[in-house]
Amino acid sequence: MASFRILSAFGPDQPGIVRQVAGFVAEHGCNIEDSRMAVLGGQFALMTLVSGAGEDLERLAAEVAGFQDSSGLKVVLVPAQDPRQLQVAPALPVRLELVAMDAPGILVRIAEVLERHQVNVENLESHLFPAPASGTTVSSVKMKVSVPQQVNLNTVKDDLNTLASEINVDILFQPVHE
Repeated sequence: MASFRILSAFGPDQPGIVRQVAGFVAEHGCNIEDSRMAVLGGQFALMTLVSGAGEDLERLAAEVAGFQDSSGLKVVLVPAQDPRQLQVAPALPVRLELVAMDAPGILVRIAEVLERHQVNVENLESHLFPAPASGTTVSSVKMKVSVPQQVNLNTVKDDLNTLASEINVDILFQPVHE
């Protein structure tokens, strides 16, 4: 039976990092099941769900310090559950996107509305870019969220639209058809 760990790593971006991490995992007889990787501010960041036999994951954990030294990455390995065994409450997947002139606190305000309604953020990407005509810094946020079955979708949408009017952002909030 497979066991699971989350392996996170980050360090200066350079060619070959993905190969190094994937090789480290594979040479211990383990498998990368799910992953997210990005370069942010010149730093490579990775988060993976790793599976393997218990003894293989223990060997992997025992050799993390050596891998950090050889790769130059900071590495964290923590226990995780088998995603197929998780009991997940019924929820509606929803795409939330917003575009606004950048200002501190926009994401906090959106997250407060979601938290108040017990909406879970499953995936989030945000970017800043210059507006084509004016050069003003624009913030773009894309999320996949899960709205619990017992929560009224229109109430969440209304609260987000009220906030959007207050802080002058455009918000798209619509169910995802997976």
